[in-house]
Amino acid sequence: MIASGDARGELIACHGETGETFTRPIKVHSAIILSLDFSPDGAVLATGLDDGTTKFLDTRTWQRRCVAKFKGHRKSNFSLAWTPDGTRLLTGGDHLDPTIREWDISTWKQVGEPWTGHATVIKAIAINSAGTLVASASYDNHVRLWHLSDKPERITVASFQHCAFLISVTFSVDGSYILSGGVDNKISEWAVPEDVLSNDNPKGPAPKVLIKEAQGSKDDPEEPTPKDPGSDSEDGPKDLAPKEIIVAIQTVVTVQTLVTSQTHVITKTARNTCITEVLSTAERVLTQDIDAGANDYACYANRSFVMSRKLDWDCAIQDAIKSITIQPSLTGYIAQGIALCGKKLVEDARTAFDLAFTFTDGNSDATLFLFLIKAIALFNANEHKEAMLRVKQLAADPDADPLVCCVVEASLRVQLGTIAFKGAHHSEAVDHFTAAVKASTFLAKLATPSACRAFTLLFGWELESLWQTSNEKLCLALLKSGRLGEAFESYRYGMDASDEATRAGLRA
Repeated sequence: MIASGDARGELIACHGETGETFTRPIKVHSAIILSLDFSPDGAVLATGLDDGTTKFLDTRTWQRRCVAKFKGHRKSNFSLAWTPDGTRLLTGGDHLDPTIREWDISTWKQVGEPWTGHATVIKAIAINSAGTLVASASYDNHVRLWHLSDKPERITVASFQHCAFLISVTFSVDGSYILSGGVDNKISEWAVPEDVLSNDNPKGPAPKVLIKEAQGSKDDPEEPTPKDPGSDSEDGPKDLAPKEIIVAIQTVVTVQTLVTSQTHVITKTARNTCITEVLSTAERVLTQDIDAGANDYACYANRSFVMSRKLDWDCAIQDAIKSITIQPSLTGYIAQGIALCGKKLVEDARTAFDLAFTFTDGNSDATLFLFLIKAIALFNANEHKEAMLRVKQLAADPDADPLVCCVVEASLRVQLGTIAFKGAHHSEAVDHFTAAVKASTFLAKLATPSACRAFTLLFGWELESLWQTSNEKLCLALLKSGRLGEAFESYRYGMDASDEATRAGLRA
């Protein structure tokens, strides 16, 4: 049996061999499901959630069996693992509480003290088949090996250093090796010391690299400087919601505002030239901040956004990795996801966006907005069908802003229509442009929703003229299709529905 959870807090279960689903999507939580683990007998599924809650489902009926909130972790349960006898559950915390905690399933109380040693998010926990050893993988690039016993204290008995953030860990079948996987597309194999209790070899042997993806391969990123887990407080730095995404790239906002004011009435060619110059200014300002010694994750993330706008994907990826190395954050992973999509490294981009979802703090607005950014980035990686499906599904969500979804749909439809038109598929282009006009009609007389400004900043969209552009392209596609009457009706509709400024543009 296989179970999977998503960023909407829903899970499904299916047959491990046939893929047949046992359930419809089950709403477990209002925010992202970070981890899942079946009990050894398969009767219970434990789910770890973004708010620190662990919920359990009875796999015979798929009804919620009981709910326990492990208050030991300050925010999130990033990883779960049952002991082989099913009496204990291990949970791994986030960057605010990078500890492993052991829970007695019969009492829901913590057993002993937290296991300390990691510096940030504990992404995965594995227990060997004998139930004697625990391996944990963290964003601090380390695998730690622990001895599982009845002793109240837990200390690291071995440590192995990967060359990038770790996202998975497991034991070999015979328990003599640990395998770890990271965001660098490598799997490393580590020999468990013969006598783990002696701690004679705390760093362990050098890793044996089993797999390294050739596409997009670069020199290994620098080892991150782990952030002091105690440096954040409840009132300290927090990761960003949609409004704060815009604030986090305020340099780009400032220069983009200059572009808008300076290029309102100039030609498209001149406008593109001005935008290029302003992006270069933004790059220069951010580079000066970085060169001045500002080891600030936001500066690198901001510059990554700028480099993506300039289509310099390699530099954008490097800056995003540097940002995440300094401090994993929502903006850092968004920057990485966008840049990886630009390089057409889609699966790596999916991983980056999935990690970004873990930093939305359970904020539904932030989660929904991030879904749109991910859809746009995937569209730019030529994953057109998936992107349009994601936008359509999101538009049906009662919690989503319908106007923002309409803007995204219209923008993507215009791009699809343009692709079809250039390929002389004029009827297909008409369909896309018609959908774009329908989705963006409200822009004829209303201002673009302020939340959409992020799309202009991140992707260079010209939203102020979106509806006008959709109409103009529709009229041209209808003419090329020989549908003169419809072209005239489309033009007249555009004139009737527009304000005076838009009418002037349509006349031109």
